[in-house]
Amino acid sequence: MTEPVDVRSRLREALALDLIGPDAGHALADERLPGRVRPSSWYLTGFLAPRGSKAEQRADDDSDDDFDAEVADEAGLGDDSAEDRQAARKGFFPSSIGLSFLVVEDAGELDVTIRWGDYRHVNDDAGNGGGDEADRGGDAPAAAERSGVAQWWQRTPRQAAVRVTLPAGGRKPYPVPDSGGLILHAVARPVNGAGFGGRIPPGARSVSLFLVNERPAGDDRADEAFAFQAELEVRGASPFVPRPDPRGGSGDDRDQHVADLHYAGTPEYAAGHGVAADWELVDGACRLLRTAWIPTAEVEKIETAPAPGVETGMAALGGLADGRAVERALTPLVTGYRAWIDAQEAALTGLDRKRRETAEELLFHARAAAGRIERGIGALVADADALDAFRVANRAVAAALTQRLNHERHQQPAEPPRWRSFQIAFLLLNVAGLADPANPEREFVDLLFFPTGGGKTEAYLGLAAFAMVLRRLRHPQDGGRAGAGASVIMRYTLRLLTLDQLGRAAGLVCALELERRADPGRYGEWPFEIGLWVGKAGTPNRLGKRGDGRSDSARSKVSQYRSNPNGKPAPIPLEHCPWCGEAFTPDSFTLLPNADQPTELRIVCGDYECDFSGDAPLPIVAVDEPLYRRLPAFLIATADKFASLPWVGES
Repeated sequence: MTEPVDVRSRLREALALDLIGPDAGHALADERLPGRVRPSSWYLTGFLAPRGSKAEQRADDDSDDDFDAEVADEAGLGDDSAEDRQAARKGFFPSSIGLSFLVVEDAGELDVTIRWGDYRHVNDDAGNGGGDEADRGGDAPAAAERSGVAQWWQRTPRQAAVRVTLPAGGRKPYPVPDSGGLILHAVARPVNGAGFGGRIPPGARSVSLFLVNERPAGDDRADEAFAFQAELEVRGASPFVPRPDPRGGSGDDRDQHVADLHYAGTPEYAAGHGVAADWELVDGACRLLRTAWIPTAEVEKIETAPAPGVETGMAALGGLADGRAVERALTPLVTGYRAWIDAQEAALTGLDRKRRETAEELLFHARAAAGRIERGIGALVADADALDAFRVANRAVAAALTQRLNHERHQQPAEPPRWRSFQIAFLLLNVAGLADPANPEREFVDLLFFPTGGGKTEAYLGLAAFAMVLRRLRHPQDGGRAGAGASVIMRYTLRLLTLDQLGRAAGLVCALELERRADPGRYGEWPFEIGLWVGKAGTPNRLGKRGDGRSDSARSKVSQYRSNPNGKPAPIPLEHCPWCGEAFTPDSFTLLPNADQPTELRIVCGDYECDFSGDAPLPIVAVDEPLYRRLPAFLIATADKFASLPWVGES
């Protein structure tokens, strides 16, 4: 089985081969390219043009194509759009690349390896190798057939070593042996380490190396003077000195200060000029630097740390008996978090003043978060309604997650659903603010920041479920109608309204509706519903009626889907039942009380074993007209609908 890291490595190799060309030791190091295509047109980057070549030889043939004009003409815009088009700028090929880095005071010499590829234009009689099937691109045989002479560009891999003696000051050139005019320039300067908190050792010097193409440029076959796949590799007897980021410790940008602290243990060793820089560490020391046309960085997978003693099982939290059970299950989260904060504070001794100030500020906010989590637990202990809403939210998220994993993987999850540490912390962080209308924390906006696939959706859906249920419990009048209405608004731009997010939110509302059906006396007679308020491109805005001539109404879309389910889309942007995963059929959509004068679009699952089939419809309101009447508890909206607020009275 191929590992993802191997696939990623192969994709990167294929990208580099396509954009830059073969590197040293590659199977295509001696490649042939079609003779009628310049190598500088074949490859997008990675080459150096002669510094003294003519402008037309150093420019991209396609750089001044006015694509905007072509599109405008095809669209029939004519000269009307000419004034809006930006003047095309000719792009010139680079003639040099470089690296800058720091060395210790007694560093005297550096070993520099220069690698590149030369391409030579070759003519050969047909039959004398011009039709070799190994030719990359396969155009040489066609050229031979037309002209009798095969033409191609033959690559020759080149490598040279230069020992650089660091100059005391100024610039020192080093001709690259057998290169025909490549020059390596070395510049060394003393560094003022003041202001970097001792992160630059005394006497350190800044070194810059530049590889410049000084080859004579010919009029014919100009690419023969280019240096393709150019690369610098630098080795030193002493380890290179990490380069501090001057932006991190200066200025008033808090984000820069935080990034400087977070990446204090991940130093930069070189900066590229016209190219990226890369390096290798051995036992924590860097003795090798190189240029990189396609920079890469390893981003380690983030996993949440376990929370010892904390009950994270959703089913167990959904069955907490009372306040004491809440304290036993959740108080260790606060205790463990504060112990971690204390450990971080004890480790601040090695930081300089600026980083210590940044760290102390972050720990202050961490302690404030721990206090909010503790107050959230206290709210569950003191408020029976908040505890009940918390229990229902846990059961609903667990049920929805189990159902989704069941129909996605066609099997029950191996383990009952559990919260990750940050998820349950996020829930508790906001409980007190939601439970008490007078709580000043209601003014806070908390950003849930975690990598894709880490569980952000379940965390905010759990909080949404808590808010919806608590509102029902606090306002039980009129059969629960007093506590109904829109409680949660999830806003997306239209292109971000994905089926996955919509389906997961709908699955949660289905789970809440089943909780309500099991105890309508407690949670109200009015159903939990999710509304899709997303514009007519996603859902119909009008129900329609017989003879109205509308093609975008629910009546029209249901009719079209029923008559041609394979050729027409479903009336709503969901293809499967969000509860059991069964695919919708034409019979899943019904207009009530009749198709001529409908007042409701009813959606049911086609699987009669599903909890939302037959006379128990899915709690989805997908048309604007009934949505304004029913005011579903959970509203999925897009930005364009909010723009209609001043113009549409129902909004």
